[in-house]
Amino acid sequence: MGLELLSNAPATQNNSKQPLLFVHGMWHGAWCWEPYFLPYFEHHGIKAYALSLSNHANSPRRKPFNLLRIGDYVKDVRKVVNSLEQKPILVGHSMGGFIVQKYLEKHDAPGAVLMASVPPYGVWGGTFSVLKKFPSTFLKANLTLHLKHIINSPQRYRQILCSNDFSNEEIVSCLEKIDTESYLAYVDMLGLNLVNTKKIKTPLLVLGGGKDATLPPKSVIKTAEKYKTKAVIFDDIPHMMMLSPDYKKVADKIIDWIASY
Repeated sequence: MGLELLSNAPATQNNSKQPLLFVHGMWHGAWCWEPYFLPYFEHHGIKAYALSLSNHANSPRRKPFNLLRIGDYVKDVRKVVNSLEQKPILVGHSMGGFIVQKYLEKHDAPGAVLMASVPPYGVWGGTFSVLKKFPSTFLKANLTLHLKHIINSPQRYRQILCSNDFSNEEIVSCLEKIDTESYLAYVDMLGLNLVNTKKIKTPLLVLGGGKDATLPPKSVIKTAEKYKTKAVIFDDIPHMMMLSPDYKKVADKIIDWIASY
């Protein structure tokens, strides 16, 4: 069984543009791109794919969850890229953005978009944010090595990943689909396997949300500075940018950026 790969089907495809490959973040799967991003890019004639990393959503369980490393997720991306007829522009969200950066250390891509991405220097900022807001939950997740505890309640999911713009029904729907996350992959992002930005020459678009409680604008701006570019911050958008009611602002920026180079 191969990795889960969702895709759209533009009626009239813009063949002058590369397809997109969406890479999700911690706890999520290809399903987070399905409600809005896949159909919106389809409407604009842009072929797009969304994969579920190993052990997430409907992708196969390769090994015990906590033994997965960031390197395993990079291999997932490489496998999907190699299966496509045309090299895609990579779009990574949160941990997915970190995975995209690690992929680009050794592999070329036409371009890449980092959405509310874990910075190349690690996930310490997001870690301290969760520790400060939910110390007992953070302690439980680390003592049990079970990271799902971080977001497995509507209150924590909303405060960490969303905002008051998300309905309770939407949050409950997400909670029904989330998985746990690999503790070793998390430790990789803390410091065991950080990004060597000097190896990355791919054109990058760096995006962030003004309402992001996990990876706030200052973190996104620092990421952009590492790549000698400027971050684009959407004031009213939280961490889950692709599920925000204002998702079109983000998607339109990606579409404009694709057309500009």
